[in-house]
Amino acid sequence: MNLFEKMFNYQIMTRLNETGLFTWTSQERSWLRMMLNHTAAQEALTPSTYSKLQDMLDMEQDLNLQEYLTEKAKSEENSVSHPLLKPLRKIIMHQQGFRLTGRVRNGQIIQDQFGFPYKLEYSMVKKEWYVLWYAPRFGKLMSTKLRNMITAEPQHIEPESLSQYIALIPILTEKRKTTVTIEVLPEFNQELSRILYAFSCFEKQVEYVEAQRSYRIELTIPRSEMDYVLSKMRFLGKRVRIVENAALRKRMSETAAKVLARYADPEPEVRSEPAHVMRITP
Repeated sequence: MNLFEKMFNYQIMTRLNETGLFTWTSQERSWLRMMLNHTAAQEALTPSTYSKLQDMLDMEQDLNLQEYLTEKAKSEENSVSHPLLKPLRKIIMHQQGFRLTGRVRNGQIIQDQFGFPYKLEYSMVKKEWYVLWYAPRFGKLMSTKLRNMITAEPQHIEPESLSQYIALIPILTEKRKTTVTIEVLPEFNQELSRILYAFSCFEKQVEYVEAQRSYRIELTIPRSEMDYVLSKMRFLGKRVRIVENAALRKRMSETAAKVLARYADPEPEVRSEPAHVMRITP
């Protein structure tokens, strides 16, 4: 596949996403069937959704990776599901508020905190679920780890207040966003699709700078996802560089300095002799 085909396919996928359509390959269907056998699948999905997916994938072949992969060691695996996922989904779907009881950073318990939840997110870096909600008391958007939540009781919201919250959330969300411009070095232009995939979860604009024969990718990201972007930049290594966003450039520079310091050649040890020692040469 040449570079034009990669860009063309990326544009097609972007348009499909904008229209709400989704395409999947036979390998993806087989992978999904395998994932439905995971112990967390029935916890994460409602019984009707789980049964519907099972029926849709009944004719697909099993993806038996055990025949090709041998698992030797791994870190402790946390469940991708959480008991509060289903209740929070229902609250969000019905546009209700909640009364939150949970733990804060210093270990204290907060009780009866009213909020309007509007989104559930899974952090690929920290491997855990978050609920995003609006706190009318403070006029701020909040992000809370589900593992820090003890209870979340549904709370009715008056239509006037609901309309106000729904109007405020996009405005506050935009204020919390920032942009990052990433340049693909010309010798790695053929890996553009791989680089775009690394940032597939963000809004992006791609521009080809003919004079420099390089691609520039402008990402629009929440400020809370800066660490995720940094992890991807470190993973992509010499293929890319940050050209716009002073804060991220500084952090990447600090990372590079620490790496160089770790692998720098040690300076030769200089031994000094005491001043009172005299050497006599024949």
